[in-house]
Amino acid sequence: MATLDDLPWPELGNVSRGATRGNQGQKGVLGPPDSEGRCVLQLRVQPGVLAVRLNHKASDWYRILDGEVNRALKLTKTYWRKARRRQDYDARADQDHMELHEWLQQLKDKTMSHLELLMQKGDIQGPPYMMPGDIEITFLRKFIERQANGIPHNPRLRNPISGHPYPRDHLNDDSITPEPSDASFAEHQPMHGNTTFLHLTIHWMRLIPP
Repeated sequence: MATLDDLPWPELGNVSRGATRGNQGQKGVLGPPDSEGRCVLQLRVQPGVLAVRLNHKASDWYRILDGEVNRALKLTKTYWRKARRRQDYDARADQDHMELHEWLQQLKDKTMSHLELLMQKGDIQGPPYMMPGDIEITFLRKFIERQANGIPHNPRLRNPISGHPYPRDHLNDDSITPEPSDASFAEHQPMHGNTTFLHLTIHWMRLIPP
């Protein structure tokens, strides 16, 4: 069950892979940090129409969330290629990923809407809008904690039926890599082939009398 400060986990069924929010332009784009670690977040499609300078913590948290959203979007292409080629395709993993992608998108949307609400209420005053240092986006805390500890955001994967903890490597960039191109695949093949050939050669030499 989702905790109070989490978004409900989406159950997408057979929804199309790679659902996006359309042309967002500059909306949701985070600028570089200033000397205090604060970043400007664009809240409209056109840059400069409505923006807020986040505090240091919010800047860090949003950057992590935005990075995960972008990574999830790229991975949709990997799953799409695997499904199309029927190569190393796992339908359950594909479904899990689609749900994760949608959940991350919803969390990002909620963050921007929450910031706008704080601006409307006057908790973030402006323009120019400057987020006070004592304000925290509390509903991102569980996301950040799980991300830092390699815990899946999907509640179903946090409590696997087998009783074994979900492997942390599933969340690492190195473990979920885009499907290799033909060129990169060819680069890795010779090493395996040469190793096998070497082992066979040694075996044959032992069988042949001197």
